[in-house]
Amino acid sequence: MSPPAPHLSHREYRRLLPPVFAALAAADRITLRHLRGVKIGHKADGSEVTVADRGAERALRRHLAKAWPEDAVLGEEYGGTLSGRGRCWLVDPIDGTASYVLGLPMFGTLLSLTIDGEPVFGCIHLAALGETTYAARGHGCHLRRAGEPARRVHVAARRRLADAQLGLTSFKESDLSRRGGPWRLSALARAAGRVRLVGDCVQYALLCRGVLDAAVDPLMKPWDIGAIAPCVLEAGGSISDLNGESGGLVRRTSIVAASSAALRREICARAGRPRRRRTLSQSR
Repeated sequence: MSPPAPHLSHREYRRLLPPVFAALAAADRITLRHLRGVKIGHKADGSEVTVADRGAERALRRHLAKAWPEDAVLGEEYGGTLSGRGRCWLVDPIDGTASYVLGLPMFGTLLSLTIDGEPVFGCIHLAALGETTYAARGHGCHLRRAGEPARRVHVAARRRLADAQLGLTSFKESDLSRRGGPWRLSALARAAGRVRLVGDCVQYALLCRGVLDAAVDPLMKPWDIGAIAPCVLEAGGSISDLNGESGGLVRRTSIVAASSAALRREICARAGRPRRRRTLSQSR
């Protein structure tokens, strides 16, 4: 028999939430203060970065170190190591920096905990919208809005792709990008009932409460996936990469999340890498 999947006990989960929300509040004080008028820099890969990204990650790391001094941390701005053993926090201080630098509220802070490489807790915190979607394995997915009690949320009823509302963040690594790529987002967009360019982590929060039927990201990092996966799965959804692989999720480089496994598979069939046809000699 395979060992049981890592998880948090009910007591561990209840104790985890207050320090996590305190850490997020500390990050909010930085991200919201700089939301309009922040200066933009660029990383080596050309992506945007701001003082708010770095300041918010430092704040999150301080709070995590105070609450769990022995836990490892991997963050977008200050690095770290994603270990397959023990506890590791994954941190993305501003997911959606492209929206953030325009002064738009469509960005979030992603925070998750992995145990032995498996995400057991994750939260999608939308500071400017005043809401947090969070989940732990075996404990359901919840939505907390400012001034309201948390409530449990679920994905929408099953729909076919032709009837589905599909969220999309970018065209990176796809046939729609300037450089091209393996993912066939043009075929996917034509097959979907309606495409919403919501963007980044916001689309997964909408998926978890049944507003969107699916969401796709052609290029992802561990700190993105770690927060999203527990929320989607505990809301009753299905998640994999664009090739349909669901093992070792935090190490995948693309993501498809949907309200049902059938819809997710349909998306993968439309957008995934086309299988090579076997030649006559190979089939003998």
